[in-house]
Amino acid sequence: MVRDYMLVVPLLDKFKSYLTWSYRTLGFFQTAGKFVFLFLLMILFNIYELAYYIPGMEKLSTSQTCLGIYWFNLGLMASGALLLTLLISLVYRLFGKGNRFNLINLLETSFPDLRTRLSTAYDNSQNINIVTKKLLEDVHVQLSGIRIRSIVPKKQIFRSCLVFLLVSGLATFCIYEGFSFNISPGKLIDDFWDNLHNMNARAAYEDDEKVVPDSRYKIEAVIIKNGEQVEMKINPTLGLGFTSQIDADTEQKFNASSDSFNENFRYSQTYSENLPEEYEPLIKQYFEDLSSR
Repeated sequence: MVRDYMLVVPLLDKFKSYLTWSYRTLGFFQTAGKFVFLFLLMILFNIYELAYYIPGMEKLSTSQTCLGIYWFNLGLMASGALLLTLLISLVYRLFGKGNRFNLINLLETSFPDLRTRLSTAYDNSQNINIVTKKLLEDVHVQLSGIRIRSIVPKKQIFRSCLVFLLVSGLATFCIYEGFSFNISPGKLIDDFWDNLHNMNARAAYEDDEKVVPDSRYKIEAVIIKNGEQVEMKINPTLGLGFTSQIDADTEQKFNASSDSFNENFRYSQTYSENLPEEYEPLIKQYFEDLSSR
């Protein structure tokens, strides 16, 4: 007769075989749910446009004759959703070791009486002595009284299956109705680059902007008096040198000034420079030359 303590490991293997099938079913529905959810998002937001940034993709879409453009774009989105699902699953397997199916942890969590006892008995199943023999016999008795179906993740499987069916139904509706949001990633990217280009162009224009003198008024703004350069400035409010529009009153004053050269020099009401008196003939000549053109 086989000793009870020798039946612990075979009983655990039997439990594992039964529960592994259940957890694989759960994993299938969870993975399928992720796929259809990503696929639905791609349909709603027209993510297929991103694929056309890949060189040669547009040529391939027009040259292939097996599918129409609409179904070809759906195939692109399905491929993208599948690739993302596999990538997420790979990351989960690499960095989610603590979340993998572990029969010992599952049994100890579901049945507090087995906590630490089951893992200790399993680790020492090959090291039989008086202590471990007694421990294995007690654990076997407890395992034999377990209804393994009670820890099958039925609710999780049902919930995952329901989510998968609902999202699949929404994706199917969007496919056959051609429904999607009025959001285009390609348009968003193009708008972003256009705005960035406009900002750069505006900044470059403001940095490089220079005042170009009006070619109609070729009057030097610097004169030489007794070997010294004197910069002549016109107050912008006069409207001279900046525009060709001269009001009648200003024109009459300059005409009168040109007819009476020997009259006293008159300052403009808006001219506020304080220059020595010996510069007055030069200033007068400057304005006379300006008004005669």
